[in-house]
Amino acid sequence: MLVLALATNLLCGQDQVFQEKAGFELESQNYFEQAEELYHSGEKEMAAESYSLAYAADPSDPKPLYNLALTHFELEDYGKAAVALEKLFLLNPTDTAAMGLYGHTLLQCGKAAEAVACFDVVLYTEATDALFVDRALANISLNRTNDAMRDFDEALRLNPHNFEACLGKGTVYRDLNQPKLAIAWLEKALTARPGDASALSNLAIVKYQVGEKEEAMDCFRRALQSAKISEIYLKRAQCYLLERNFSDAIADAREAMLLDGENPAVYAFIGDVEIEKSDYEAAIESFGVAIDLKPDQADYYMGRASASIKHELYYEAVNDLYRALDLKPFSTDARKMLQDVYSRIDAEMLGQSGR
Repeated sequence: MLVLALATNLLCGQDQVFQEKAGFELESQNYFEQAEELYHSGEKEMAAESYSLAYAADPSDPKPLYNLALTHFELEDYGKAAVALEKLFLLNPTDTAAMGLYGHTLLQCGKAAEAVACFDVVLYTEATDALFVDRALANISLNRTNDAMRDFDEALRLNPHNFEACLGKGTVYRDLNQPKLAIAWLEKALTARPGDASALSNLAIVKYQVGEKEEAMDCFRRALQSAKISEIYLKRAQCYLLERNFSDAIADAREAMLLDGENPAVYAFIGDVEIEKSDYEAAIESFGVAIDLKPDQADYYMGRASASIKHELYYEAVNDLYRALDLKPFSTDARKMLQDVYSRIDAEMLGQSGR
């Protein structure tokens, strides 16, 4: 009888555990379905809350975590996206979709080397043209131009009409000051996706650089007809700055700011204009705003350092250059600037000691 009672109690206990587990799974599923409805109706912040509740109700289910991470990524809350994905990997370390999203998330967080490692893992199991492009873009962030070009070529081998690969090669050749190749690849990108604003605006910059200014302005006009976005105004402003046309450059920068007041590149560009106008105090302030908006961008610290050097604020420049090197350790430009500013400090100290 005692054995029978113990067995009955054990079975009852197992039944209770089963019922509780089933209850948690049902609660999790209800939250998940609610989150899906909110997500597809555009209520992404509320969807994120419901995905979190779904995971809390059943922490053994990785599905809510992936959707939570994706929602945070689309909301540009990359830190929370990374946390959700790291929890997911504890449940399923081999989830390649999550690893790909993690790569994109790390890239947005300024961790390009870690992003490349994620894309390496995914490419080992599934080599697609899109993934090669993803890794190429991460390699560009690390100034690994050759690696990036190889990845773009692999993407084009798999899909000769891959728009992003054509665009990527065009922009790399533009930055390498090879305008003929840049124009050829950007025009190929436009063949793959006619009227694309990004391809048109990049083509406009190259056309402007080689002296085809009327064609360049026509490309900018067509780009703005396709998509009136901050980035295009900013690129046209950069062309005006090359000609020291400060009024039109600032006018386009203001248009860019109206469209996206939180875009740090706008304030950094205004800082560049102010340096050219010898208004160094204003430039330091503008780069400061850009840094506040995106503190992991090495170029902004270098821009502020440049303004500080010209304003003879050498120690402030040193601090900014060391911060830039923390973010971009292999930057030859930052190292050259640091050598220059130390030379200026030495010269200043020698001048004072000779008085």
